[in-house]
Amino acid sequence: MKYFRLLLILLPLCSGARAEELQQVAPGDWQVSLALGYGMLENPRAKTENITTYVLPSWYYYGDRFYVENFTLGYSLYENDWISVDLQGQLNDDGIFFEYDGVGKLLLSDIMGFTPIREPISRPGREVEPTPAVERKLSYMAGISATWYTPAFDLTTGVFHDVTGVHNGYEWQLSARKAYGWSWGALGLEAGGVYKNADLVDYYYNVRPEEFARPIRLKPMEAATNWYVKAVLNVPITDSLTFVTTLKHTQLGKPIRDSVLIDADGYFAGFVGVSYSF
Repeated sequence: MKYFRLLLILLPLCSGARAEELQQVAPGDWQVSLALGYGMLENPRAKTENITTYVLPSWYYYGDRFYVENFTLGYSLYENDWISVDLQGQLNDDGIFFEYDGVGKLLLSDIMGFTPIREPISRPGREVEPTPAVERKLSYMAGISATWYTPAFDLTTGVFHDVTGVHNGYEWQLSARKAYGWSWGALGLEAGGVYKNADLVDYYYNVRPEEFARPIRLKPMEAATNWYVKAVLNVPITDSLTFVTTLKHTQLGKPIRDSVLIDADGYFAGFVGVSYSF
């Protein structure tokens, strides 16, 4: 399950690498790709290990209006040469660092070389120390997204609300993307921010009374904004083989950084390898 958590982070990077290609596909087109290489996800949670993988699948399907891009589901409401508006569903990335810590440790401890953490979670300067028994559920977000196409860059914004009843929070996403194409390959650059409301932040990054060894009075957490930069490089080798590099760095918002569950200011995710398209 540790591998699945890494998959959830890296798949959006790979789908972004094919942005220009996906805009040109005909209704009914689909593709499944399998990349072999090295991928790594830094886990910002205290007392946890980074996650690595050597295999990364990805997929897409485009109908007349409905589409699937890995774990993202979408329905096109309106589209012309300069704007598109979609209904969209996507996995919330905060839950990825928590959901598969339990069963995943039991199933993949030998494969991934993972040793269960038994020490208390601690951070310098903190007076209280929660126990490592921290569990959070994965949530799925749905909402509306709009993209403006300009000669300089593509600007995308969207508001997504929890539709699984996990935390009932919402996100507001804003990003700018620019693609460059050459005869030998393509490069995509993206920068953006994700505003997470207080309900979402409090659910994932605040601790619960039962997670402390002694009684303590807890305060609700505030909303936070994460900022990120992303780069994707594709170099075709043959009609089916492509060299792909995906890199993303996320800077965590201050309320999240201040959580006793977090011991990093941000995290990195990346993959380098060769992708085969079926």
